[in-house]
Amino acid sequence: MTQKIFVYGSLMKGFFNYNNYLKDKIKSRKLAKVKGELYHLDNKGYPALLEGDDDVFGELIEIEDFDKNLVSLDTLEGYIEKNSELNEYNRVIKDIKLLDNEKILKAYVYSFNLKNIQNRNAKKTYIPSGSWREYMKVKSKRVI
Repeated sequence: MTQKIFVYGSLMKGFFNYNNYLKDKIKSRKLAKVKGELYHLDNKGYPALLEGDDDVFGELIEIEDFDKNLVSLDTLEGYIEKNSELNEYNRVIKDIKLLDNEKILKAYVYSFNLKNIQNRNAKKTYIPSGSWREYMKVKSKRVI
């Protein structure tokens, strides 16, 4: 079983959920990418990862007290149980490629659940760069 999580949104260092859920709990963090398509959820203010062939950029993290901290991350991500249509995000295992040495590792990733009826109707903005950090920098410059 993997003990790592790939984060690509508000759980990355410098974003609003990092301090609440991960600060002082990280054993290691490496820049990495996963295959998928990245969207910004306009009505929620955070990103959604869907199946696809783009590179989506984020951080591969290893956290202390993995099982305990995974419970709080599951709550944050609206993950109730495997294959539940009520999940906002599904926790799945994917191949993650490290940016520094191209090594591929398995890790948990929270993937947006399109079986959830509310999610199907979510207003989404496609992020072609695959980087929510980059998208938010540009977005914050547009806000007056």
